[in-house]
Amino acid sequence: MQKFRFPSNTSLFRKLNNYKFSESISFILYSSFEAGMRFHPLIRRYILFLSFIVLLPTVFALHNQPYHLKLLAVEESDAGFSGSPADLYLEIKEGSGRVFLDTQPLTKLDTQVSTRFAKDIACNHFKLDCKNYDFIYTIKADSSIVGGPSAGAAIAALTTIALLDLPVDNSTTITATVNSGGIVGPVGGIKEKLDAAAQAGMKKVLVAKGITGLPAKGDGETNKGNEEEEANEEKDEAERGTEQGAEQFDLRHYAQDILNLELVEVMDLDEVILQLTGKDLNHQPLEIVEDQAYTKIMSSLADLLCSRTEKIRGELAQRQITLDEQNAEALTRRQGSAQNATQKEDYYSAASFCFGSNIQLKTYYYQREDATPEALRVLVALLVKKVQALEQNVAAEKIETISDLQTLMVVKERLQDVREQIIIAQTAPSEELPALLAYAEERYFSAVSWMQFFSMEGKEFVLDKEHLKQSCQQKISEAEERSQYANLYGGLISEEKEGQAKEALKNGEYELCLITAAQAKADANAVLSVLGVSQEMVKGLLESKSRAVERVIAENSVIGIFPILGFSYYQYANSLQLAEPYTTLVYYEYALEMSDLGIYFPEKERPATSSAWLIRKEIVTGGIIAALLTALVFWWRQQKLGQFLPKLGKGRRNRH
Repeated sequence: MQKFRFPSNTSLFRKLNNYKFSESISFILYSSFEAGMRFHPLIRRYILFLSFIVLLPTVFALHNQPYHLKLLAVEESDAGFSGSPADLYLEIKEGSGRVFLDTQPLTKLDTQVSTRFAKDIACNHFKLDCKNYDFIYTIKADSSIVGGPSAGAAIAALTTIALLDLPVDNSTTITATVNSGGIVGPVGGIKEKLDAAAQAGMKKVLVAKGITGLPAKGDGETNKGNEEEEANEEKDEAERGTEQGAEQFDLRHYAQDILNLELVEVMDLDEVILQLTGKDLNHQPLEIVEDQAYTKIMSSLADLLCSRTEKIRGELAQRQITLDEQNAEALTRRQGSAQNATQKEDYYSAASFCFGSNIQLKTYYYQREDATPEALRVLVALLVKKVQALEQNVAAEKIETISDLQTLMVVKERLQDVREQIIIAQTAPSEELPALLAYAEERYFSAVSWMQFFSMEGKEFVLDKEHLKQSCQQKISEAEERSQYANLYGGLISEEKEGQAKEALKNGEYELCLITAAQAKADANAVLSVLGVSQEMVKGLLESKSRAVERVIAENSVIGIFPILGFSYYQYANSLQLAEPYTTLVYYEYALEMSDLGIYFPEKERPATSSAWLIRKEIVTGGIIAALLTALVFWWRQQKLGQFLPKLGKGRRNRH
């Protein structure tokens, strides 16, 4: 878009050309000035005054100078590692959400990827309108610094600061990563970066919570190293130091007493922005209010799956099939977990535990029944017909709400699992058929059970094929970006789910594509979240993720979008937290992805008759000014008319 230019016939216009603002604002402002020049000097003053009062706050929201934060990095030389300051700048222009990065000198690919990643996190975390702007980031350094995600938190913070036009404390800087949910993560080379901060005249340095308890080895981000390896080395050294009774390097003492720096630990972007700007953007604490319809349906679903457990056990007993010791112990554990979850009204977790029990019992049943391979393949063929019938029922469902969409995603995901097992079973060895058939049958039963959620009500969205296709493509892009980013640090992310999502996209299975791509993105986010995180920091990380999920679920619930999948995954993660921390993290990531799907789709109900008539604040402002101008013109004409009528009456008297 070509920028509107004021004519250079006045000093005021020449000054205004130095500022950047939307073309619509420029045109309104110029038109107001031009209109004012045609009227009486008194009216002209009113017009100019009102134009400045109404427009200037919007005009100068995005000022001419780029926004700036100080960065801290580590460089490598023959003498070893040393800290190095750098400068991060951001310019925002009207555009389409593109991200540009200019570095002086050049940095590694990971810096480019992490920049886009950090921008997206800031936009999502603070619900910022980023689609209508292009972001131009510039990193300048005096020496050859290296890549790495340690600028992620700074980039996310500066994005927020620029879009909200917040004041910045230029004596404060941050060195930390940023991950899904706005969680701040640790980086290496803190001691060297503190040295650089002191040399640059900084007063405060923000770091990830918990990092001051780790050894401060001077390895940091290097152009030869790998941050994951460095973090692991730091962890190993910490463990060795503990075993040997060695004292850890006191980063806080070093910063405050030696370098005269304030070292502040932060957990998330809310805390970062508060420290950098003094502005508390922290989301108001919202309590999750569980949807009663969800509770009722999920309770029914859990009853179905858990009753099925007892039914299969009855069939085993009828056939006089007794569980061996190993299977009996595993079944007892699952049943105990299911009962505990039910008592806590965590019905999704109860259903999950019963589902696992059903697969176990059904597999054992087919193995001990000594059914022939032919008989098992007959059951497989019967299952094929059941799947086809269910798919027809699913296709007839009307999808209008996010709950409808998530239900459709779950059902299709399970049916896809069943189809895959059937394909494998067709050529699998006979000894593998019992397990394949058992899993496929129980997965099918789960799909049927989830059909109940089509009855839930909620806010309606435009969920047609085109919008579903676009959301699917967007999710695939997000998943690819994060997996590539994670793989740069040895994350070794599997591309299987991305491939499945692309295949579903190709086949027009957009709902299946959406849930698979979301899972792929969540898997990558989980890996990124634990890079550099020590064992001691895992608990804090999980607590932060839990709070992030709670916030997203609560915010969506308030506006009439109860995320049935997001809440279900959240509850399941909570049930696993003590025993399986990494699985817990993965399900928190699943919950984050599934709790905010509404951002990808427009609402059905719009204040205007068509989405083409989207009202921008600039147009509203212009309307206000236009109304004021009309009123002034009317007043001026009335005054002129009042002066003219007495003269007209006098002339008539003279003629008579």
